[in-house]
Amino acid sequence: MIGHWVWGAMNRELKERRGDVEAIWREAVQAHGSTSAARPEVFASWQRSSQTVPVDLALAPMSEPTTVAAHFADSRLGRASRVILDDLRDVTADGDLVAALTDETVTITWLAGGRRMRRHAEEVNFTLGGCWSEGSVGTNALALAHRLIRPATVFSAEHYAPMVHDWVCYSAPIIDPTDGRSLGVIDVSSLWSKYNPSLLTMVRALARNVEYELARDPTALDVVVSPESRGEVVLRVLGSASVRVNGAAVRVSPRQLELLTILAMHDEGLSLDELTALVYGDQPISVTTVKAELSHLRQVVGGVIASRPYRLSGRVDADHVRVLRALTSGDLNAALDLYRGSLLPGSESPEITSWRNQIDVAVRNAVLRSKSPELLYRLSECCPDDGDVGELALALMASDDVRRGLVAGRRARY
Repeated sequence: MIGHWVWGAMNRELKERRGDVEAIWREAVQAHGSTSAARPEVFASWQRSSQTVPVDLALAPMSEPTTVAAHFADSRLGRASRVILDDLRDVTADGDLVAALTDETVTITWLAGGRRMRRHAEEVNFTLGGCWSEGSVGTNALALAHRLIRPATVFSAEHYAPMVHDWVCYSAPIIDPTDGRSLGVIDVSSLWSKYNPSLLTMVRALARNVEYELARDPTALDVVVSPESRGEVVLRVLGSASVRVNGAAVRVSPRQLELLTILAMHDEGLSLDELTALVYGDQPISVTTVKAELSHLRQVVGGVIASRPYRLSGRVDADHVRVLRALTSGDLNAALDLYRGSLLPGSESPEITSWRNQIDVAVRNAVLRSKSPELLYRLSECCPDDGDVGELALALMASDDVRRGLVAGRRARY
């Protein structure tokens, strides 16, 4: 009798919570209003989602399921994840749950679940090959966990798209022990009426198990690379620096990082004299020195540098190049997704110094002109010492916006 009463009270509380969240969603998303009643990370995600995702979205976009599954099975993450697959099958087999693993594009690479939730999942392409990134389907727990690199729960209408307003999802990122990035996400989902916060604890623990396997794998840096990603160079040089070649993290010297950064901006290639001038300016450096540095760099990055002219071969994904493209196309949300700070702030290379100033000024001016409190808040996160950005953000944010204290606190520190 007491148990029945407790369950009834919990159910009423859940229904009230769902009603509150729906009302907040209607005000913020349908009416394009601003509300501090939503969780800050959810509201920020709604704002980004509105730029790329139609509210009436009915299905997640799909990749070829067989190809996705094959790539995952052969990947480093796929091998490490084998230790938890039976646990996920057991958890979901008899309950109203569906479990998923994704890759770093938040595309579902493995799925298990009870019959009822599998049926619900298939209706929205929450299935093998379905892409659940924020840019594809809007706010959801998988995308938030991957983006924020921390566990996330998204309940009912906290989802951007109404197609999953009946859902509650619990996700945890799988963090690469070599460089701290999210390799993918573990998710367990159900209907909102089955809300159970202990499931977030479970997915977090399963993610840690996979991370342990990744760390103890003696071939952790010998990533199995699909043919499509061979020759791929990934540069992250805004705010912090990292280099990945063919999926593996590599360590380079500051000078080598400058060379890669400049080559990424000149896909047509550069002569040795041109490259020397762009890196060193008027410094009395012989081209022989630069040639030797390039030779050493080739050994480190596995031959992805071509010569005559010098250029990066294969596919190049460089955040400083992408942020410029986003600014050129007027996509400020995409630009701020990429902009984490100045371009190699410690570099004195004349070419990098010039582009650093251009990017900083272009991002700052565009955000200030936008008069968007959301964009100003996001810029204040990576430029806490910019008093004008913080001041305008405070002036435009709603008086009851819980993030005002964060902005004010940053200004007080600088």
